[in-house]
Amino acid sequence: MEENTQVKKEEAEILENAQQNGEKKWKKYVRIGFLLLVAVFLIRYFYKNYDSYKNLDIEINWPVFAGALLFYFIYQVTLASLWHYITKLNKCSIQYFKAITAYLYSIPGKYIPGKVFMLLARVPLYEEGGVPIRKVTVCFFLENICTLLGAAFLFLISLFFFPNDLLNDYKWMTIGLVILFFICINPKIINFFLKILERFIKKDLSIPITYPQMIKVVLLFICNWLVVGVGFYMLVCSIYPVPVSQFLYVAGIDGLSCIIGILAVFTPSGLGVREGIILLGLGLIMPKEYAVIISLVTRLWQTVAEFMLIGIAIVINRGMKFYKKKKEKV
Repeated sequence: MEENTQVKKEEAEILENAQQNGEKKWKKYVRIGFLLLVAVFLIRYFYKNYDSYKNLDIEINWPVFAGALLFYFIYQVTLASLWHYITKLNKCSIQYFKAITAYLYSIPGKYIPGKVFMLLARVPLYEEGGVPIRKVTVCFFLENICTLLGAAFLFLISLFFFPNDLLNDYKWMTIGLVILFFICINPKIINFFLKILERFIKKDLSIPITYPQMIKVVLLFICNWLVVGVGFYMLVCSIYPVPVSQFLYVAGIDGLSCIIGILAVFTPSGLGVREGIILLGLGLIMPKEYAVIISLVTRLWQTVAEFMLIGIAIVINRGMKFYKKKKEKV
């Protein structure tokens, strides 16, 4: 009898190990397919713009450009930390480093149309921590709302620094929009519209945080937009000198390009769309040929920084796993 019980246990363990190996293989193939899709969209974009990059005739101030990269690194790491903070508010957080890793691993997903791959890339580590996919989805949705709101607020403030007299007659309207902005971030208002959306997708999307918490989160996102705004301003100045008085305007153009890029869900990472907004905005404060150059270099600035961060995350993550296994053997 005991022998039969032991045999059954061994068979159950073998079956469980086979299932785990099968699941690992399946996840591996999904990751490979995911990265191939990202590569296809990026290669397609840079191939289309190859002639533009080849003909660039510019002198870059490399120390200033390096500073721009540093600020973009800070922006992305802080963004990952804000994602973790949102999951804590929604009571579905995992260990901080795992949350940062999940966020950084999801970055390539924005280069695939629809943005859904960014969400799917975060799910595995949260599933390991026992977090329901629904909660991760709600946090992802809230993160995107806060990103849009932070960028929108920065753009509204930048309107006061518009480089011509076009908005002089509309400054009071801009102030009204800023006030309206803080009214509209009330979770009750956001949840009202989410309830309408729920009827179509049949899932609970209501955000669980309070109005004071929402204000705090949005203010943190605004601060982070100022960080990337500094980076973008330094990037611009590394190619064409722009006075500090126009910093907020330049940062606002970057914020607006992000808003349009996020809303253009069928274009991977707003490829082409963001560049167009940057070209139009910077064309008001500099010769058009420099605006064209900067709009193209901006994509390289972001893509290179993002994939460097992903590479660093992979190296650190594998190093920690190796150290953990080594410690277990001792």
